[in-house]
Amino acid sequence: MYSKEEAKQIRVEFWEQFRDFTNKRRRNKGRTGKWILNRTGINALNLKFHFDEETAIVGIDLETSNMDVRIALYDKLETLKNQINKALGENTIWELDYIRENQKHISRIYTSISNVSIFDKDSWNRVNMFFFDRMTALEDMYLEYKDYLKY
Repeated sequence: MYSKEEAKQIRVEFWEQFRDFTNKRRRNKGRTGKWILNRTGINALNLKFHFDEETAIVGIDLETSNMDVRIALYDKLETLKNQINKALGENTIWELDYIRENQKHISRIYTSISNVSIFDKDSWNRVNMFFFDRMTALEDMYLEYKDYLKY
């Protein structure tokens, strides 16, 4: 078991090496080093990475307390289900009411891999490739349909 400070340092180390892993690959594809993530231009819509002790997740979070906006965005995304499934993979999970660890209710569309841990450096390469491949495809899909998704 790790102390709080040791766990924090390992998390920082993962995200720093992931940044280094992706920067070169993104430039080789003619992209900037930074992922879109929460700079989507749509306040309630964020592209997400998540990695913890059990799973790694790539997806879309809809974060707003305005349920009408959240449902409208979710409905628009459902019309793009084939494109999203192509980007994230056929095992994409759609949850209109997803509850985060902090008990915040959001909508989430995601794919994940299990049997990985941020504390197991042997799983980092697998997660790096999963994150890079899925998020690159998700960003491409998002940029193609960004204007349609705006509300």
